[in-house]
Amino acid sequence: MSSWINIKHSWNMIRYYLSFMLLSFYLTVAILFLFTDMWKDLIPSGRGLIGIILLLFGAFRFYVAYRRYQIKKARIQAIKSFKKDTPVE
Repeated sequence: MSSWINIKHSWNMIRYYLSFMLLSFYLTVAILFLFTDMWKDLIPSGRGLIGIILLLFGAFRFYVAYRRYQIKKARIQAIKSFKKDTPVE
C-alpha cells in the first residue's frame, strides 16, 4: 500500500534550522534598534516600537516553524509505524 504523502525529512530539518537563522537575524536587528544609536539619523522616533515588533515577529515565526516541524515529525513516525505494522501481501 502506497501513500500519496511524501515528506522529505532532510528538507524538514533544513527548514527547521533556517528558522533558527531567521530568529537570530530578527533578534540581532531588534537589539540594534533597541539598544544602539545606529539608525538614529534615519529613524529618529519609533525605533523602540520597531525593535519590539521585530522581537515578537521573530518569536512568532520560530513558534510556527517549531510546531510545523513537530507535526511533520509525528506524521513521519505514524507513517513508518503504519508501514511496519501492515502485513505485506
